[in-house]
Amino acid sequence: MNLIFAFLAGVVVFCGYLLFDKAIADKKRRDSIRARLAPDGSSLSDEQQEASINLTGDPSPFAANLLSVLRSLTTGVDDSIRKLERRFAQAGSASPNGPIYYLFFKRIGSLVCFVLALACFLGANGDNELLFGVIGFFILIIGFFGPYLYLQNMIDRRKKILQRAFPDTLDLLLICVEAGLALDASLNRVCNELGRAHPEMTAELNRTRLELALINDRVRALMNLGERTDMVAFRSLVSALIQSERFGTSLTDTLRVLSEEFRVQRLTDAEVKAARLPVMMTVPLICFLMPALFIIVLGPAMVGVSHSSDEISSGAAPR
Repeated sequence: MNLIFAFLAGVVVFCGYLLFDKAIADKKRRDSIRARLAPDGSSLSDEQQEASINLTGDPSPFAANLLSVLRSLTTGVDDSIRKLERRFAQAGSASPNGPIYYLFFKRIGSLVCFVLALACFLGANGDNELLFGVIGFFILIIGFFGPYLYLQNMIDRRKKILQRAFPDTLDLLLICVEAGLALDASLNRVCNELGRAHPEMTAELNRTRLELALINDRVRALMNLGERTDMVAFRSLVSALIQSERFGTSLTDTLRVLSEEFRVQRLTDAEVKAARLPVMMTVPLICFLMPALFIIVLGPAMVGVSHSSDEISSGAAPR
């Protein structure tokens, strides 16, 4: 039991150090981006400072040391990290340290969790057998499936948030383009208007604005938006923007068609959810309403039968 508590304390200390290391790396990355965007010493806006944190860069020294350990102990580290970078971008985290920490915990931490779970199973005896078995089972599940479930939950949650905010964003972008603003100015205006209502969408568009300013290839910057979100709605928007950038076609007509389409889709999704309510309410009604109804209807009859049985068993004539 002391070994388990020591392991949990070590995990807490390790996570705290990772948070501290991430804060230091974010500060350095923010300063680097500020120097590139404002070399004259002028200050960046709050939105640009928030978006600059999410731009990719070099891993922190601690993450680089973990990467060296992974390369010395396992194979295929670089390919795995490249695949994980896309999934972390879809989860809203573009820090280069995230894939390294994830891979280290998955390959090294899972073995440590397996050893601890095995120690719990072997040390289970007497009255503590069930307790040690449950603790070992949870350690085993966390070690092998915890990182994947955590990352997948972040991706699914972020996709739902972006999907909910996309129609409003597209409507505002259409209004800005119809007013004669360029793409960069339109994105700036949309971010200013949606800063409080949809902060996740604002952070994503702010990063796209910074990439449009920093990357020479604007098409690549727009394609990064579709790859980070991995959603049909954003890919359609990116295709329209790229078509406008390459061929000079009318962006207003394309955005108007997309806006109408996703407005209808949002209404359809609301109707689908409303149609599912009766089916979803069936189980709670059966579980909570039917027992009370049975008690009200059959309660008096059961009480009468109980009294009759008592009178018959005592030898008295039933009423």
